[in-house]
Amino acid sequence: MTIHTRARYEEALQALGICVSARIPVLLWGNPGEGKTAVVEAAADAGWAVETVIITHSEPSDFAGLPVVGPDGSVTLAPPAWARRLADHAGPSIAFFDEFSTASPSLQAAALRPLTHYEVGALQLPDTVSFVAAANPADVAAAGWELAPPTASRFVHLDWGMPYEVYAEGLVTRSWPSMPVYSEPASYSLVLDEERVLVAGYLSVRESQLSVIPKDAAERGRAFPTPRTWDYAARLSAFARAVGASADVRRLLVAGCIGDAAAHEYLRWASNQDLPNPEELLADPTGYDFTGMRADRVYVTLQSVLAVVSRTKSPQRWSAAIEVCAHAADEVGIDPAVPVVRSLMRPEIRPSGAAVPSAITVFAPALALAGLLPKSA
Repeated sequence: MTIHTRARYEEALQALGICVSARIPVLLWGNPGEGKTAVVEAAADAGWAVETVIITHSEPSDFAGLPVVGPDGSVTLAPPAWARRLADHAGPSIAFFDEFSTASPSLQAAALRPLTHYEVGALQLPDTVSFVAAANPADVAAAGWELAPPTASRFVHLDWGMPYEVYAEGLVTRSWPSMPVYSEPASYSLVLDEERVLVAGYLSVRESQLSVIPKDAAERGRAFPTPRTWDYAARLSAFARAVGASADVRRLLVAGCIGDAAAHEYLRWASNQDLPNPEELLADPTGYDFTGMRADRVYVTLQSVLAVVSRTKSPQRWSAAIEVCAHAADEVGIDPAVPVVRSLMRPEIRPSGAAVPSAITVFAPALALAGLLPKSA
């Protein structure tokens, strides 16, 4: 996305703030001198601790830790000072990796552990830390490197620019738009369940999109679909919905995770789903008419039932979920329901003492193949 207007700039700014608030690593791509560093470091004005690491001046030990030999001959990886300061900070904080496009392959490899496991040497960072990086495109970066796919897939990729309108106003008033940050919304967990159901449903019909590593080296250094980036997309899309962000901000976030093409197809598919309330299905397991519903919509509907039963478990709710699946199977066939029934029958999902409805016999062959057939069936 080219950022030429204030509206596009503010959408990118909100997308950045959502990534920071959701604690998902984000990488800003933009030309030198367009305010990437300033907007991140300005988070200190909102009470966030910001530790800036200039990648040009860094070595792998600045991420992996420096080996230190103890008196008994044991070796520990001593964390760098920036990581110790973040660990000691009581509130929210940002580890900001500036000039990330100058990271050599060895430096990129060393950064993988902090980005996904919050480990820097022997130090475990708290989950109050957010990771942000800034990079210039390789063709304009000083001694730039393309990102390796394992590194690129750790980030949400957002394009950044400074439109004239924002620059002119800030230059005159000396006041610049700030990055919004959010506490986790009360509705987030519920919306996240919904979004994960949509992602699972979409991938059930587009399984080839689960993992697509681009053939072009430059594209492999940006956003592309992997199981990790689909998880990022679900979490950020849900967070955006929970804080009332616009559809354009949500699109920016999803595209920053899985790429423009996959994001466009997924969001278009998701917008066409008009699904029944899973709690209403549990309250009346045979009341909904599935007749004529597409298989993918049936699958997503039953996945939503699985999600709410998994969140709030009881024997009665579990039995009702089985009845909903059996009712759907009677009306449209068993194929969309089988994966959900298999999940419901697993010991970690099925509550102790839950009665198995007689309707489950429609799934007996599929459950027998999975070794999940209850004795009563």
